[in-house]
Order: sequence, then C-alpha cells, then structure tokens
Amino acid sequence: MKISMQLFGLAAADFLPLVERAEQLGFECVWLADHVVTPLTFEKRYPYAPSGDPGFRPETPLTDVAVTLGYLAARTTTIRLGTGVFVLPMRNPFHVARSWAALQNLSGGRAVFGVATGWMREEFEALGVDFADRGRRADEMLDVLALLWSGEPVEYHGTHFDFGPVHFAGAPTEPIPLVFGGHAAPALRRAASRGTGWFGPNLDLAGSLELTRRIDRLRAELGRADEPFAHYVRLHGDLGPDTLRAYEDAGYEHLVFSPFNRLPASATTADRLAALDRAVEVFGAAWPSTGAASG
Repeated sequence: MKISMQLFGLAAADFLPLVERAEQLGFECVWLADHVVTPLTFEKRYPYAPSGDPGFRPETPLTDVAVTLGYLAARTTTIRLGTGVFVLPMRNPFHVARSWAALQNLSGGRAVFGVATGWMREEFEALGVDFADRGRRADEMLDVLALLWSGEPVEYHGTHFDFGPVHFAGAPTEPIPLVFGGHAAPALRRAASRGTGWFGPNLDLAGSLELTRRIDRLRAELGRADEPFAHYVRLHGDLGPDTLRAYEDAGYEHLVFSPFNRLPASATTADRLAALDRAVEVFGAAWPSTGAASG
C-alpha cells in the first residue's frame, strides 16, 4: 500500500515544507491540482461534488504546476511529482512537452503526468480555447506529445495541430507515466486505451470500485489487461487503520488523500505539518513502514 497527498490552493511558499515532510513520512507522491486562471464568475458545475461547487474562489491562490514541481524536485529525492490533474487541452503541446520532459529528466524520473480535459467553460473562454472541442484537441495533443517525446524528427498533420518536420531535443530519458483523471465515459476510455494509470475523483469506496472495474473491463477488451496500470483512488471516510485495510482488501495499492481538508481556512503551515504527522499516527500500524517510496 502506497499513500499520496493532493495539494491545491496553498500559497507558493507552503508547498516545500509540506512536501519535504511528506517525503520523510513515506508518502509515495504529491499531486498538484491545476488551473490557469479563475474567472470572477463561473457556473458551478464541478462534476465531482453534488452541489457543483468546486470549493475554490477567484482569490484562491494558484501556482504553475510544472514550475512548482520542478522546484520541489530540486529539494527532494524520492517522492514522486504528479498532477492530479493537469488540464491538458488549454495548453500548447510544444510548451507542455518541453516543461514535462525537463521535469522528468531533472527529477531523475519522478514525474507523473496526470491529465484531464477540464470542466470550467469560462476558463477555456478566457484563454481563447474552444471548450466544446476540448476532447478531440486533447487526443491530438497526446499524439503530438508522444511524437515529440520520441526524440526523433517528427511531423504531424491534424485538425488542431499541423506542423512539418521538427526535432525535439531533450526528450525524456525515461518514459513519463500518463495518468488520466475523470469519470465520464470518454475519460475512462482514454485511461484504458492510452494510460498507465487513472486518478480517481473524490468518491467513496463503492464509487471508486465501480469506476476502476469499468476501466479494467475496457483494458481487457483492448488486450491491455496484462500491462502495468495503477489506480490512484481517493481515500474516503474516517481516517484510520480500518479504512486503509478496507481499501487494501478491495485490491487497491495506491491511495490519495487531502490531509488538510478538515483544517480551517486560517490554518498555518505549522498546522498543516502537524496534520501530516497526525495522519500517520491515526493510520497506525496500517501506514506503509518501508520509508519514502520511489514508486
């Protein structure tokens, strides 16, 4: 069993002490949630909360995830560095390829590229990107990224991206794990057909089981059942050894939780560090005991 944590909405200076402590405590990975900009008004249609409210506001701090993970890579040695998840189709594939190849190489192969197509129409509109066509744009971007990361001269001629022969110097020296987020049918199909993993939404154990079984059935249909694949599912419910064991009994090897959700908005970095320590104490003997995990 490996445990990860997801971080979002923190001041930039808060990330390093929390990730350093998480590494010391044996966390497998830190996942940074992603947005580029927050419109002052947007429709509350967040797909992973019954109310549709994502829980953040225009004043919630945002950080560039690739830059932040690069900074964290320089100050850590074993914890993996992921996005849970990166809104892929809002970006330019050349810039994405460059930043993530650099992160993978400079971190010693610790990058985990978690991606999804996004849900906030207003954010896409602010960036001048077509929201309705984001799925097809993302699929082409994935094709382009795979070509660029091959390190060979490549060209591409698609609907959204069209370029002649180019050479992408500095390709990743190790493959970058590609993890898909989302729970809609297209997201599950992408995970099954193109991914090395799936990053689940905040669901209870029964909900996570339903979706992971659907992905596994799709992978079997595609002949990929024997290929390595990781389900990163959210730890839901009371924190404690019984909860961990329930997920372990269900066959999960990778759990993700947000250790600061129960803290007040006024919480300090010291409060968050204490919450990390308490989480390990609460999980007790069920907590991974092999030290910092390299994945």
